[in-house]
Parts: sequence; structure tokens; C-alpha cells
Amino acid sequence: MRFRKLGGRTVAKGSRIALNWASANRDEAVFGDPDEFRLDRDPELNLLYGAGIHVCPGAPLARLELRIVMEELLAHTNRITLAPDKEPVNAIFPASGFSSLPQRIQKPSSQALGACLTPEIR
Repeated sequence: MRFRKLGGRTVAKGSRIALNWASANRDEAVFGDPDEFRLDRDPELNLLYGAGIHVCPGAPLARLELRIVMEELLAHTNRITLAPDKEPVNAIFPASGFSSLPQRIQKPSSQALGACLTPEIR
């Protein structure tokens, strides 16, 4: 049986492996302090939408939509917190993140609005 080194580990030829995309952007060899949210990270190293020939063809549209949502959200709110009465629900493998992340959004007038910024995946 032949073996190969992959990421410092020995893997037998013909073995099946699973890729955990959620861990890709948390590689300590690439991202210092991978558990911190840092706006100064190099966006070219981000693998959210894949890379090379495997890049998501919808990535430009998704980035545009996310930018518009964030611009509007930040323009009309002054505080976003987790909803105290609802628990976040983790997504099921192979997805990552949350399938539900209830949040409380406050307008600048301090009127609290209950909302869920991420739709539940069913």
C-alpha cells in the first residue's frame, strides 16, 4: 500500500477524505488569530467561495448582495445583539455556521426589533 503526506498527515493511497470548508479560513498557518473577526485580513486568501477552477460562479453576485444588505443594515441600526430568548441552531455537516441565528436589531431611535438575519434552512 502506498502512502502520501497531506497537511503533515500520512494518508493511504485510495483513502477517502472529507473536506471541511468551514475550517479553510481558520488555518493558523495562513490566518493569524483564526478565531478573531478581523477586517484587515487579506481577502484574496479567503476560501468562502472556493478557488481556482472550483470557484463559485455566483460569487460576484453574492458579494454584491452581501454588501448591499450590510450597507442598509448598518445605515438603519445602531445595535445588533443575539436574541436573548432564542438559541442559535448550528448547521448540519457538510454546511457550516448556523441554520438559524436569531438577533435583536435596534433602530437609532432605540426601538428594539426582533429579527433573524439568517433564514432557517429546512
